[in-house]
Amino acid sequence: MTAITIKSRSKTLKSCQIETTDADNLASVAQKISAQNKKINPNRLRLTYLKESKQIPLEKFDFALAAADGMDLYVKDLGPQISWRLVFVIEYFGPILIHALVYLASLNPSLVAKYHSSSQNYNAELSKLAFMLNLLHYLKREFETVKIHKFSNSTMPLFNVFKNSFHYWVLNGLISLGYFGYGFVFPESILTKVYSHLQIVPLIGAFLFFETMNFKIHYDLRKFGDESAKKGVTKRVPLQHGLFKIFVAPNYTFEVLSWLTFTVIFKFNLFALIFFSVSTTQMYLWAMKKNKKYGTKRAFLIPGLL
Repeated sequence: MTAITIKSRSKTLKSCQIETTDADNLASVAQKISAQNKKINPNRLRLTYLKESKQIPLEKFDFALAAADGMDLYVKDLGPQISWRLVFVIEYFGPILIHALVYLASLNPSLVAKYHSSSQNYNAELSKLAFMLNLLHYLKREFETVKIHKFSNSTMPLFNVFKNSFHYWVLNGLISLGYFGYGFVFPESILTKVYSHLQIVPLIGAFLFFETMNFKIHYDLRKFGDESAKKGVTKRVPLQHGLFKIFVAPNYTFEVLSWLTFTVIFKFNLFALIFFSVSTTQMYLWAMKKNKKYGTKRAFLIPGLL
């Protein structure tokens, strides 16, 4: 058993010294620090070490070796925490709630007469279709969050729920203004020409196909993770079969295709375009980060091009 000095980087924590053994890991060390700090939630604690004047977060760490080298570790209080799973449930509930309220309002003739855009005709069928597709997507997301996904960390800072929810509650929520005729910036004459070559049923079929494939990819990732855990493998590695050989994150690929199809169905509504653009950009950055992490050069959307 060896001793390691833990220096506090937060006013809410006090510096302390803990005894460690070869069997200790980050979780058990956090528990020991918590015991000396009024039993603060261990998930709030972030352990780091100092390297070249920079605080480096600990991942896997040999605490016995650190003690032998006389290395000091540092701890920071990340503040109140919230479950990762609950954060996603809250995020995805936003579009469900907002779209349901605005869509129901759009069915009220008096509200339509008062608030519907004067430059657009009332299109109940298009609004209903857009609402149903959006609802289907986020009900799927909620199911995946509760039943499919596993999270590497149990909690995140509480503030993140507000930051993360902006994308869904605000950017996606704005799409619902289309139920009152807002955001349709392209002239009807142009749209008529475009949609004369498109069929709505195949577009709906494409959306449902992409959503199904997105779900399948999430299921495959969960299955692969469970099988790896049984073998004692905890490090994330890219899958080497099927679509995973082509795309770095095929779940992102089908997510993008789903929202592209939705945007086309909703007549290139400006708010749908904004949401699609922001979402695609973010998923592209995540995908490139995965390529860098895994040392791969797999496609994001179009093999050989993007």
